[in-house]
Amino acid sequence: MTTRTKALVAVGGVLAILAIGVLAIVLGARYATRHVPGDSILTIEIAGPIPELPSTSPFGEIFGDRTLSRRDLRDALVQAASDPRIRAVRVKVQEFTAGFATIEELRTLLENVGKAGKATSAYLETAGEFAPGNAQYLLATGCKRVVLGPMGDINITGLGSRTPFIRGTLDKLGIVPEFPGIGAYKSARFFYTEKDFTPAAREMTTWLLDSISSQAAAGIAAGRGFTPAEAAGLMQRGPFLGPAALKAKLVDELADWETFVEESSTLNGTKLDEVPIRRYLNADRPNTSGAPIAVLVANGQIMRGESGYSPMPLFGGDVMGSDSIARAWRQVRESDAKAVVFRVNSPGGSAVASEIIRAEMARTAAKIPVVVSMGDVAASGGYWITCGATRIVADPGTITASIGVFSGHLDMTKFWDDKLGVTWGRIDTAPNAGLYSSVDAWTPEQRQVVQGFLDRIYDGFLQRVSAARKMTREQVDAIGRGRVFTGEQAKEKGLVDQLGTFDDAVAVAKQLAGLKPDAAVELTYYPRSKPLWQRIMEKDDAGARLEAMAREAIAGKVIAPGPVWLPPIQIQ
Repeated sequence: MTTRTKALVAVGGVLAILAIGVLAIVLGARYATRHVPGDSILTIEIAGPIPELPSTSPFGEIFGDRTLSRRDLRDALVQAASDPRIRAVRVKVQEFTAGFATIEELRTLLENVGKAGKATSAYLETAGEFAPGNAQYLLATGCKRVVLGPMGDINITGLGSRTPFIRGTLDKLGIVPEFPGIGAYKSARFFYTEKDFTPAAREMTTWLLDSISSQAAAGIAAGRGFTPAEAAGLMQRGPFLGPAALKAKLVDELADWETFVEESSTLNGTKLDEVPIRRYLNADRPNTSGAPIAVLVANGQIMRGESGYSPMPLFGGDVMGSDSIARAWRQVRESDAKAVVFRVNSPGGSAVASEIIRAEMARTAAKIPVVVSMGDVAASGGYWITCGATRIVADPGTITASIGVFSGHLDMTKFWDDKLGVTWGRIDTAPNAGLYSSVDAWTPEQRQVVQGFLDRIYDGFLQRVSAARKMTREQVDAIGRGRVFTGEQAKEKGLVDQLGTFDDAVAVAKQLAGLKPDAAVELTYYPRSKPLWQRIMEKDDAGARLEAMAREAIAGKVIAPGPVWLPPIQIQ
């Protein structure tokens, strides 16, 4: 063997050893980040926003997204309930942002883990600090044991709603709002036209608060061993300083975090290994094999075009694009799915886009069962898109219905003339050439044109709900005209079929697909996530959306997602 050959062999040997070493490190790291030992405690911290699904941002995938989605939390808790390796679950509840239905669903999942014989404990540094803590405390009561920090308080203060109105601002600017609508309860337009709640809007908001308050009291009662009446009384008496909360049995102990961790890490004399939720999810998720069931997620304001994000202040957020969702329905029909869970979390928006989505859903429901699972809100256009589904399952706290329509414009003539000194020359070639302009008030004839649009949309809404719910048009109209209900109330009105969580909807889908209750299923989510490289290369259209909206605002055009839209109802 020549010297050169020996050198090459030596170099090859070194490279082989390095390759084996790197492979061993990679496999070891993979094992360490995925291994779940026996006698483990699953650790979860709930903080910040809780989106419906994990982020699709390519940067989040590259650098690791720390935000836990509802799906993440659901998958971990469903898996933990039946996982013999998980003996306990520890939850640190910080300030978070979520709708009441999401809170109820997560609370139910924690309860289910406890019912499976696992130890569950929640830690609150405080439930609100000079702020309402209703949401944090309600979620924590899903655990068997609740511990409060030494200086923490339980700020259960009862529920309230605060709604802004900009009519006074418009008056100061010389802007005249004109917003016709169908139904005294279609309150979105009152943001522009009123300075306070109208009698109908006040009545509606009150019945929503009453329903959610009674559900919150029932949850606290179930978790802490009170009667619902006792829990409601405590909510009326709140807030509670830490020692008073302990005395009232709202919490089990006052302790610092380290003491809580030490106590919860031992079970019946056995030291438990901590498994953070991210590591647990990396190891495995439930519903990854079995009979195929599609889960189509429809999240955000409904608009024509592709899904995305709207940066518009107040009315912005996730956008459900009709093109994206219609394409997803077609993909579902081409798949081997036995049934579909249609997860809806939307305040509505465009009537045109809503009908595009609904029609594709109905085509799918004609082939395989489609079960709607309503999230925090499925109202106005968000309810429209459910019409024709095989079954509708709503959370008791879902905000839904809002069968009504509105439109409008801002007459900015005096603003331009008196405030800015800008005058407009007018040349029109037809009586309605300026119908969509903000420079002039509507003429009586133009008001009739707009009312005709609204009548057509409302009649179409009534027709679709009537056919889907097997009601007469008059029956739907009697609970329509903009009325908003909780899921609990909507069930009483016949607008949904049953109350339950996402997993209840999955169970219904299994039943309708002819599967046994304990049959394993594989949940495939739609719209399908694009490959990482494609998401990196795609241009984010948020800037373009913001630029277009700014142009419309400057022109005086009303910034709202569409005629079948429900504005956020802020409940604290």
